Amino acid sequence: MIKRMLAAAMTAAFLLGAAAPMASAEDKATTPQQQKMKDCAAKWKDEKAKTGAKGREAYRTFMSGCLKQG
Repeated sequence: MIKRMLAAAMTAAFLLGAAAPMASAEDKATTPQQQKMKDCAAKWKDEKAKTGAKGREAYRTFMSGCLKQG
């Protein structure tokens, strides 16, 4: 009896917990800053392929400059 109640409670908690993040993720819109980060990340891929840049420092320098642009 206790095992059934525990299993039912765990199932309910799992279903409620799994449904909540999905609903909130769909409702959230991308902020302008997030969109700018995505755009710069795409530009980084192009820059990296074009120039052969490597490493964290090159990435940070590129992203810093990209994010500062209008």
